[in-house]
Amino acid sequence: MIDDKLKKFIEDIPKAELHIHTDSVPPSVLLGCAKRNDIKLPFSTIQEAHEWYRFETLDDFLEKWIVTTSVLCTEHDYFDVAYEMGKDMTRQNIVWREAMFTYQAAHKGRVELDVVLAGFQRGRQAAKDHFGVDLNFIADIDRTTSGKDSLEFMKTLLPIAKENNILGIGLDCNEVGFPAGPHKATFDLVHEAGLPVSAHCGEEYESGPEAVWDIINVMTPTRLDHGVQSIRDEKLLAYLKESQIPLTVCPYSNVSIQAYEKLSDHPVVALRNKGVAVTVNSDDPPFFQYDLVDNFIGMVEAFDLSYGDIEGFVRKGFQSSYAPADVKEKHLTDLDAWLANNS
Repeated sequence: MIDDKLKKFIEDIPKAELHIHTDSVPPSVLLGCAKRNDIKLPFSTIQEAHEWYRFETLDDFLEKWIVTTSVLCTEHDYFDVAYEMGKDMTRQNIVWREAMFTYQAAHKGRVELDVVLAGFQRGRQAAKDHFGVDLNFIADIDRTTSGKDSLEFMKTLLPIAKENNILGIGLDCNEVGFPAGPHKATFDLVHEAGLPVSAHCGEEYESGPEAVWDIINVMTPTRLDHGVQSIRDEKLLAYLKESQIPLTVCPYSNVSIQAYEKLSDHPVVALRNKGVAVTVNSDDPPFFQYDLVDNFIGMVEAFDLSYGDIEGFVRKGFQSSYAPADVKEKHLTDLDAWLANNS
């Protein structure tokens, strides 16, 4: 059991979060959007939502995820999503957040891209004005679509990425049976545009370390989302240690999809101990019902982590962010000042 002092340290230390999805929407926001748009959800209260959110496999999760996003229809809805995500940052003292959205999987065909981005921008700015937090975005490609579709999407998105605070491009959705190869031309275009690249990979046991190698060989990524199955390949671990490509690890998420039976089985600390650059994140808190603070607390209880361990993971989060160099340096300086006043 974690002691109160360390728990408060985790809650109060300024943090960055690099792996969380805007498309996983809190039930309070979903219920408001559903009512406003006259759309019926499979639940009518927040408690019912938490029960309905329960799932057993990644496929089950993805199916429910698509159901929830179906109530997002207007700029107002996407404003609410971004604003609530910014408000949540204040509760956890997350000062920098990079939130992913997968337009092709969750929104295309229902809502125009400019409507989604306009809502996000207004919500982001309102959260910054009201709470002083910095919310930014990563646009993920649905890897189950064709390479032609992803390339056309990227040709539309890249010219407007900067003005919409899109800091990087990712690859998302079901990785088993969907290698990165078909999207190589898309990510070559992203590299030409000068944006960093990340990808979900090595999440499920079935995908294995081979899925991580696939991303490395095809995409030349600057970050790897999840990547936890790397622990099964010593050659891959050596590569990750040497290259210092960060992993955006989401411990409770991996337990929730049953990649690991319990948190103490998770390789987050083992990866760190192997010299891999590891950051801690929450992924989809409304579904998994564990936020960033919960993940740190759970790790302390599972692995008997120290104050220094928590500081190390937090510092790596800022260092691994896509923030401009001067912004990153300011956050690290602010972190040092906070630690000096709270040691």
